[in-house]
Amino acid sequence: MLGLPVAIGGVGGSGTRVGAALLGLLGYYIGDDLNDALDNLWFTLLFKRRSVVSDTESDFRDLAAMFFARMSGALVLSAKQRERIWQLCDDERQQHPREWLVGRAESFIAGDHEPIEGVPWGWKEPNTHVVIERLFAIKSDLRYIHFVRHPLDMALSENQNQLQTWGSLLLKRDVRVDARHSLAYWCEAHRRAMTFMSRWPERTLLVDFDALCQAPAAAAEAVAALLGLSAPDAVLSGIVELVQPPGSRGRYRAADLAQFDPADLQYVAALGYDIRT
Repeated sequence: MLGLPVAIGGVGGSGTRVGAALLGLLGYYIGDDLNDALDNLWFTLLFKRRSVVSDTESDFRDLAAMFFARMSGALVLSAKQRERIWQLCDDERQQHPREWLVGRAESFIAGDHEPIEGVPWGWKEPNTHVVIERLFAIKSDLRYIHFVRHPLDMALSENQNQLQTWGSLLLKRDVRVDARHSLAYWCEAHRRAMTFMSRWPERTLLVDFDALCQAPAAAAEAVAALLGLSAPDAVLSGIVELVQPPGSRGRYRAADLAQFDPADLQYVAALGYDIRT
């Protein structure tokens, strides 16, 4: 049985790379233009930009259609669509200079080819959670897996790319790149994701990376079930070998929790996370 198309997202550093590797074990195509973290850089080009929130519905749908066609191997671009892709390279972005964007556009446009029969597809790009609701409205068979990790460990991470890109938009205020604002961003991103997922329980899955480290085979079976597949023994053993709990787990225990907003700490505790130091 061919697996359903799927997207993986989450706040950066939450273990989504393991999710992408699991898709590979399940026989999924996840793109040709990937970084070391297995992010789909075509998605980054098309959708990781602050201006995406003001895209017209028509423009967003056209970009989504091009992306889905590229992933399924059925992309045929019109002259207007090629022009739109190149327009995405006009303005440098916070983490991506123009040369980098041009490389992604060249890779994306080079993808005119026949579909690969019998190969399911999906992608991993943490920023997916920002636009997943709009993508769900376009593609009715799309599934979504949202990765989370202990929010205090996340707030103390050096990976604050999403806070820089989306923080002021999601929090609706100016933000600083510090642990306090990082936790506030995590809380708001989590609320948004949970509200969205509550409307689509049959099409979404929440994966806690810390729990995955404890029981990787169970997480693999849950992912496979969401995609309409079973997880063979080779996949289960492969994910067990792949998962290596990071040394940064529990780093919040050495931190001063007074730096965080008490309301955010209360929300984290209400979710069941231990916040004792």
